[in-house]
Parts: sequence; structure tokens; C-alpha cells
Amino acid sequence: MKSEYRDGAYTFFLEGRIDSSNVDLMETEIRDKSILFDDMDLAFDMEGLEYISSAGLRVLLKVRKAAKKTIRITNVSDEIFDIFDVTGFGDMFEIERKMRTISLRGCKKISSALNGEIFQLSEDEMIKVYGKNVSMNEVKSERKRAQTALIYGIPTLIPYDVVRCDEGFGLIYEKAEMTSLAYILSRNTDKTETCAKMLGKLMSELHSTEIPKGRLPDIKDRYREWIAELNDPDDSKVAVFSKLIDSIADSNTYVHGDINLNSVMIHKDELILLDMAGSATGHAIFDLQALFASLVAIEKRTEGYCRKNYGLSAKVCENFWNIFFDTYMKHRQQEIRSMNELLAKYFVLKENILNKLAIKNRFENRA
Repeated sequence: MKSEYRDGAYTFFLEGRIDSSNVDLMETEIRDKSILFDDMDLAFDMEGLEYISSAGLRVLLKVRKAAKKTIRITNVSDEIFDIFDVTGFGDMFEIERKMRTISLRGCKKISSALNGEIFQLSEDEMIKVYGKNVSMNEVKSERKRAQTALIYGIPTLIPYDVVRCDEGFGLIYEKAEMTSLAYILSRNTDKTETCAKMLGKLMSELHSTEIPKGRLPDIKDRYREWIAELNDPDDSKVAVFSKLIDSIADSNTYVHGDINLNSVMIHKDELILLDMAGSATGHAIFDLQALFASLVAIEKRTEGYCRKNYGLSAKVCENFWNIFFDTYMKHRQQEIRSMNELLAKYFVLKENILNKLAIKNRFENRA
């Protein structure tokens, strides 16, 4: 029986048929290797499994009882999933159905994302396709965060199925007739004011939405993880980044983590957020500094940035920001000065950290 460490657990790969003729051998091999790796989580991959008898099920129960922890069972076929469902195994194990494999041939691209691209898959479905370096755990994490955000009133679409796609993974969503803000504005600049006001109102509401502790991660921890990846204590900028993160006030309100004109969609005169991987709790400045940088600040340093990323002129993007920010701050005029001071201080934070990470990764790949 093949076995290896994968996705945080020592995994056994069950294949063919498991019945009275081979179940004792299976039990012995699992028991012997489980003893060697008893400090690790255990999992079973059933992608190659055609049949499992009641004796085989009893072996799984023995392993679970001995392990005294949740055991993950992945790539379960519909037939075997039905057996698990009838026997109540779903209450005792973490079970995942076998993933579909999806082809993008002929699919129309809808929008771009930080970690992937979104395509129309069929009349009823669309798919977010991740880069080949994005792990399944990251995909599942985005799905979970999207589900949590929706529970607390954040307007988004719920992804319901993880699939294999080309060289990586994808998330399936129900099809919705929607278009990104970037696409709409690139063809209708006269809608700048309307769209900017819609986003300003929405983000003000979202940044007032409290999320119970532990339901979403703290966004400051995400930035700290990026800084830790730089792993260069002698770099003075890394120390500055750390101090900037620590200086931002804590908050238990919602932040999107990657708000931009490509991640906000319009659906029937309502704004919908996509790219929920960065959903977290934290101070509003984490969203505002990223949006300000992408619409105004980076363009002033790198001419053509807005045209390249949004298909918009620098003038349109700056106008959008001014209207957005005015709408966002409408009900708290006394905070405008302090918020502008925060923007001036933090607007390059995310960009600088991610740029340094990209340079580090390119250097390591060449080495």
C-alpha cells in the first residue's frame, strides 16, 4: 500500500477492492506505519478505491479509535460516499468527495484575481481558476472564508465545489450575471460617480460589520506572515514594515484584504465581492490603503499602471477614488484628516511587502 506525507497528514492510498481476502494485510500495514508516525495526523486517499467491505470499514473505525483524533478521508467516489452516508461515517470522519476535473476549453474569461482568474463555465456555473502554485488547502481556505463572510452579511457568492483544473485547482460558483467595476468603467466612464458612490457606501457598511473572534483571521497576522517570509532581519525596511503593522489599531470588523476594481462586481444594481481569500478582521486602513495605492499612488510613480490593470486612465481612477472616499467618510467628517494621515503613511505597505516577496522568490527559483 502506498503511503506518504501530504497536506499536513500521513496519508494511506487505498486502491482496488478491500474485502475479506486482503483486509488483514491492510490492517497490519496501517497499524505498523501508524505506530511509526503516531505524532502525525492521519488521512486516507480513496481515489483508486473501487469497493470496501464491512470488514474494511471496521478497520477504519479501529484506526480512528486508536488515533483519538479526526481522520480525513479524501477523493471518495459517489458509490463509496453513499456507503459512508448510510453507515454514519460522515459524523466520525472528515470526508471529501472525489474532485471533478474541469476543462476550460471554450470558456469565456470574466475577470482577473490576485491568485487566479474567473471564467464562465456553463449557463449555470462559473469557476475561479487558481495559479498552479496555489495549494488545495489555500483553495479550501478561501471557500471557508467566503462562507463565513456571507453568514455575517457580506455580499459575495458561495463557492460550493473544489475541482481539478488544468495544472491546478478551481472553485465552482453558481452563475451570476455580473461584471467587474473595471470592465464597466472602461466602457462607460460616465458611470464613475455612480459606481464610486456605491462602493463607498458598501465599504463603509462592511467596515462597521463586527465578526466574532476566531471566525476569520486577524489581517495583521497575514501581513506578519508575509514579513516572516522575507526572513531578512538585517533589512531596515523589513523592520519598518513590522513597526507599521504593530502601530495599526486592532479591530474586530470585517476587511476584504484585496479590494480593487477587478474584485468588485455589479450584479443587478448590487455590488458583489469576489476573491475572498484575504477576508479577515482588522482596521479599515488595510482595505483603504490598498485601494488608494492601486487607484492613485502607484500610478503617480509608475505611469500606465491604471491602464494596464483596469483599462482606465489615471484621471478616471483618481476621480473614482475621490468620489469613493468622500462617500465613505460622509458620516464621519471629523475622521477625514486622521484617515488621510493614515493613508499617507500606509499606502505602500502591501505593495512594498509583496514586491519584496516576489523579488525574493524569483531569486530563490533561479538559485
